[in-house]
Parts: sequence; structure tokens; C-alpha cells
Amino acid sequence: MNKNYKKILAFIIPLLFFIPFFIFAQPTPAVTTIQNPLGPNNTSVQDILIKIMNLVATVGAIVVVFFIIFSGYKFVAARGNPGEIEDAKKTFYATIIGGAILLGADIIANVVVNTVNTVRTP
Repeated sequence: MNKNYKKILAFIIPLLFFIPFFIFAQPTPAVTTIQNPLGPNNTSVQDILIKIMNLVATVGAIVVVFFIIFSGYKFVAARGNPGEIEDAKKTFYATIIGGAILLGADIIANVVVNTVNTVRTP
């Protein structure tokens, strides 16, 4: 066996033997409660899904604005070239369609959530 391996084993084996003693020597902590990492208002799966939906809608709106600006840049950079203008139009139309889908999904999700909340509360 190599001398380096012997040195490593001579360090690890006693360490593995004494680790349980260090763990059990710790004082027992007082009873603590686990805080909700998502906040005190998020107590159900529905609340978490609403937060995720709002986050996706916010990030999606930022991305849509970025791509509208990017397609405008492509129009300017085309300089009258018909092929590049068509590419810029495709980017713009795809961005508008994606934004409409995002907005529609957000509206449908809000309608469903409001309907469930109305039905659930007497």
C-alpha cells in the first residue's frame, strides 16, 4: 500500500470513530418551530400556485417587452433589406402572439382562481 494512502487512512479511521461522540456531545436544543419559508400567508398549495403564476406573468411581461425592443432594433438594422425586414416582422409577430398567449393564460388563471374562491367560501 502506498504511504500516502496509509497517512490518509490513519487520519480518517480515528476521525470516523470519534464523530459519533462529537455529535452526541452537543447540547439538546430547545423545541423550535419551523418557519414557513414562503411566508406566513402561503398556507395552501393554491397560494403557492398563485405566487408562481404571478411570477411567471411578471417575468414573461419583461421578456415580451425586451423582444419588442429587439424586433424594433432588427427593423432599424435591416436598412431596407427585404429578407431582414421579413425576419424582423416574424420576430415582432411571434412576440405579440406570445404576449397575447401569456396575457390570456393569466386572465384564465385569475378567473379560475376567483371562481374557486367564490365557490369555496360560503
